Amino acid sequence: MSDLDNAELSILGAVLLSRGSVLDDLEFDPADYVQPLHEKIHRAMAAMKTAGQPVDMVTVGGYLKAAGERVDPALLPKAMETTPTAANVGHYANIVTQAAIARRLMQAGRKIHELAESNGGSPEVVEEARKTLDDAAAKEASAPVTFLAETLEETIDLLESEVRAIPTAWPQLNDLINGLQPGAVYVVGARPAVGKSVIAVQLAQAMLTQGSVAFISLEMSRNDLNLRIMANELKIPMNRFMERSLQPADWQKIASWTQAQTTRPLAVLDRPASTITEIKRFIRSTHRRKPLAGIVVDYLQLMSQPNNDRRPRHEFVSDMSRELKILAMEYSVPVVVLSQLNRNSTNRTDALPQMSDLRESGSIEQDADVVLLLHREPYGEASVDMKIAVAKNRRGRTGSLQLIFQGHYSNAHDPGLNQ
Repeated sequence: MSDLDNAELSILGAVLLSRGSVLDDLEFDPADYVQPLHEKIHRAMAAMKTAGQPVDMVTVGGYLKAAGERVDPALLPKAMETTPTAANVGHYANIVTQAAIARRLMQAGRKIHELAESNGGSPEVVEEARKTLDDAAAKEASAPVTFLAETLEETIDLLESEVRAIPTAWPQLNDLINGLQPGAVYVVGARPAVGKSVIAVQLAQAMLTQGSVAFISLEMSRNDLNLRIMANELKIPMNRFMERSLQPADWQKIASWTQAQTTRPLAVLDRPASTITEIKRFIRSTHRRKPLAGIVVDYLQLMSQPNNDRRPRHEFVSDMSRELKILAMEYSVPVVVLSQLNRNSTNRTDALPQMSDLRESGSIEQDADVVLLLHREPYGEASVDMKIAVAKNRRGRTGSLQLIFQGHYSNAHDPGLNQ
């Protein structure tokens, strides 16, 4: 008899020797048994325990017989004889579980082989292969039931720990939202040309102080983003970059600044037709190189829908919004999502945006922890007031603030700060 056979029998024997009591704390999935009959016996004993029936060799045998299961009369006695002690049931269960995981991994390998043969090496197949492996290795365990009194100590310890929020460049905004919080989604909504990308770049710069940032730029190229950062930090007007009219002093600033960027972990994905599969892969790769501090998506409505996805656009955007919330929770980092607003605000007297103006999906509003709505006019002036309305805030107050917008420097700053 193999070690695995002995381990399976020992689990059954431990349940019988303990008269079912080990089932109360045993974290084990009966589907992990190799032998289907062992799974049936285990489930029968669990059902009897739940029903308040006695669990012993005689009652279990009778239960199985009444259920029409043909069981060798010697099996249950053999299980009890094989088991040294019921106290080691967790060890026996671990042996069986690990063997089950190995079997699932081999099955996953065969499935991946079939996927590759039939569908090639497309990004969707690669992501499906990763999911198949993750599912094969995952082991679902029941979450322990805990009551309020049992969790209060952990909550008090949290209150005494240092806040992990990342401060933005704007003290007024920090006062309202308490900085960028791990696991939270920040939606920045505005009409075109108001300054969403400027705000996104400055939020990314703030997060870079804590780790790497995955910047998914579906509208700007990597070079455009680099130029915006240089204009912002070096105070070189954007038109000099765009017109290639840099002055000797500008080049000196750039040379000095460039030398200091060798360890700055900003990763940019600038493929306009990126799908959520490609975005997830990019985020995962960025995190592998250096732990993430945050994610920026510029912007949500530009995310590409796979060719075989026939859903209405608003349903697709809803799913993408939810996927980004899951990423925020999975990596425990803030996710900044830029979103277009529809034209409703332009038809109102005050022209100020509202959350209902978010385009294509109400779920954007639902999934967001914080919604920031930008407004400024006239758009064409170099330095004008920008209003940011904190329209939703799960972790603080709502309100509004005024910034000075300097598009020529790709910058927005508090009026009280010298720029």
